[in-house]
Amino acid sequence: MTDVYVISGFLGAGKTTLIKTMVRSAFKNKKLVVIENDFGEAGIDAGLLKECNLAVTSLSDGCICCSLTGDFEKAMERILKDYIPDAVLVEPSGVGRLSDLIKICLKQEDRGLIHLKRTITVVDIRSFDKYRKNYGGFFEDQIAYADLILLSHQEEGGQEIQSVKIKIQEMNPEARVEADFWESIPASVFRYGPRNSSIFKLEMEAAVSMKPVRIRSCREPSRRTGFIRRHFARDVFSSVTIEWKEPITEERLGKKILHVVKHAEGEILRGKGIVADGRRGLVFHYLPGSLSIEPANIVGNQVCFIGTGLDEQQIHTLFREEKGLWQMDAGDWYSTICLAV
Repeated sequence: MTDVYVISGFLGAGKTTLIKTMVRSAFKNKKLVVIENDFGEAGIDAGLLKECNLAVTSLSDGCICCSLTGDFEKAMERILKDYIPDAVLVEPSGVGRLSDLIKICLKQEDRGLIHLKRTITVVDIRSFDKYRKNYGGFFEDQIAYADLILLSHQEEGGQEIQSVKIKIQEMNPEARVEADFWESIPASVFRYGPRNSSIFKLEMEAAVSMKPVRIRSCREPSRRTGFIRRHFARDVFSSVTIEWKEPITEERLGKKILHVVKHAEGEILRGKGIVADGRRGLVFHYLPGSLSIEPANIVGNQVCFIGTGLDEQQIHTLFREEKGLWQMDAGDWYSTICLAV
């Protein structure tokens, strides 16, 4: 059976960066395939991973745990047949439930195709309290079912490391929690360790369950007392993808992104994209309060925003409009953007 590692984490936590780190350390000289699931139409993270000369299968325009379950199972079967990899790394959507993906993997484990080796969750120190409060059902599930939990952005939230670590251990006392910088963590920590007992409980539930249970969409009213309403990622979160083919400078791109964030209805939780400035690619990552734009040797023409309550047409209009864009206050610009050159 082929070992499978699931790299989970909420929007912008650093899953793709972690995979790059693991490829260099824990899986050096190993034959790997990555199954990557962007929430939305843009396979931006897949493009970044291909920089590492990895074989990447991208499942987009949905979530593995919801609408893409069949696609994921077919992709896994094809990968095992065509590539015969040493291991498969799965990067699910940042707004998916880890427990749902585990159930899918356990079904294939029962068929003798794979072995779910490790469930790893990345937690952004800076956003822990906010995301736990506002998106608890999704956020806490990713922590509760992890074997290994890695903290990200330690350099920016140094004073909160211990506090966040304690809260995580209260939510999942079995998981190993690593607060060190990832490059300094031994390779064996990523690859080996005991399985979370919560996963064993999922195995037992699957074993004794004899018939499917209908899960009601949040759009359907429930008239039955005691009926548990289950929210899927697609019912809470939405994404907007914009195709941008013309060359654009770092400054202009940054102002467009911040213009969208400032004026868009709803809440933008994540922005990412790959565009061109005429000579090279530009990769950007946006999280509330943080925007980075970096040059890269990648070709792309897509911009993606993920959040709640988003108006797709409005975001398209905001990103494409130029009127008033250049009157943006310089102080606001430099206080919220980090241009990496």
